[in-house]
Amino acid sequence: MFSLSALQAQDTTQVASSEDRSYTLAAFPVVFYLPETRLGFGGAGIFAFRFKGEPPSSRPSQLQLAAAYTLNKQVLFYLPYQLYWDNEAWIAKGELGYYRYFYNFYGIGNEQAEDFVEEYEVFFPRVRVNVQRLVRPNLYTGIRYWFDDYAIQNVAENGQLSVGNITGSEGGKVSGLGWINTFDNRDNIFFPRKGWLIESIAFFNKPAFGSDFNFNRYSLDINTYWQTPWQHIFAFNAFTGFITGDAPFNELLLMGGDNRARGYYEGRFRDNTMALIQAEYRLPLFWRFGAVAFASLGAVAEDYANLASRNLRYNVGGGIRFLLDEKEKINLRVDVGFGKNTTAYYLTIGEAF
Repeated sequence: MFSLSALQAQDTTQVASSEDRSYTLAAFPVVFYLPETRLGFGGAGIFAFRFKGEPPSSRPSQLQLAAAYTLNKQVLFYLPYQLYWDNEAWIAKGELGYYRYFYNFYGIGNEQAEDFVEEYEVFFPRVRVNVQRLVRPNLYTGIRYWFDDYAIQNVAENGQLSVGNITGSEGGKVSGLGWINTFDNRDNIFFPRKGWLIESIAFFNKPAFGSDFNFNRYSLDINTYWQTPWQHIFAFNAFTGFITGDAPFNELLLMGGDNRARGYYEGRFRDNTMALIQAEYRLPLFWRFGAVAFASLGAVAEDYANLASRNLRYNVGGGIRFLLDEKEKINLRVDVGFGKNTTAYYLTIGEAF
C-alpha cells in the first residue's frame, strides 16, 4: 500500500524557532501510480519539531497528515508519525489511518490457475505503533502493536472468498503485540551508499489482545549497500518470514508491490512462508537524474519444506530517479518491472529498499 513516509524530509517552511526548539510546517500535492491503485492524487502536510531540550543535531520528530483518492475509487486518510527523544535514544514510529480499498485476490499458495483473480472491497481503520530504545550503537529494540479491523464487502459471487472457507474472508480484527529489533548504520536513510539495515520481528496476534484470529508471524529483513569508486551503488535485500497458527488471508506473507518483486501485483502470491532476494544497481546520469536496474527471485509456500524450485518467481526491471531533495537525498521513483507474463509501472517517492 502506498505510504508517504518517504516524504518526511521534504523542504519545509519554518514557522517558529527558538534556541532549543524549532517548528516547521509544509503542505504539498501528492501524485502516484501503482498497479494496485492506478493514478492516485491528493494532498499532504508535515509538521516537524524537536522536543524541548533536544540538540539541533538530532533528527526532528514529524507528524504527517495525508489524504488521497485513486482512479480505482480508493480513499486513503492517514497520519504517519516519527518521534525522537532523549537524543534519539528513543524512537516511536507508526501510523493512524482509515482506508477504503479495492484489492485483487489471486488465491493462496501456488496451485491456483494462472488467470484466476477476484476483486473485493474493504474498509478498515489502522493503528501502527512501534517504540524502540537504543541498547547498543546502531541497535534498537522494542515493541510493536498493530491493529486493523477489516470490513470486507462486494466479494465476487460464487468466488473463493464468498464461500467462506478461507480464514478472514468475512473480515475481522487483527490486534497483536510484537518484539522488534533494528540494526541500522546506513549513512543516509533515504538513499544509503553504505551500511546495513537489519530488522527482525516476532509478532503475536491473540484473542487476549482483542483479535479475532490466533497466529504468530516471524520475519527477518536484511539490507546492505556498497558504493563503487565511481559513485555507483549496489543494493541488496534478503527477506524471509513464516507464520504459525491460522492467519487471515490478508495477513499472509505477500510477494509483489512497489517494494518486493516489482512487476507483480501486491499479493499476487501469498502463503504462510516466503523467501525473497533482491538486487539493485544505482548510477547517476546527469544533473538530478539517475537510473537503476533491478532483479529479484522469490517464492511462497505453506512451509519451508515446500519452498520448491518449481515455485520460484523472478522479476527484472529498471527505472529513472529524479532528486527532489538534495540535502536529504530523496528521489522521485519511476520504475517498470517485468515478471512472468506480467508488467507493472510505478511512480512514487523513495527507494524500494
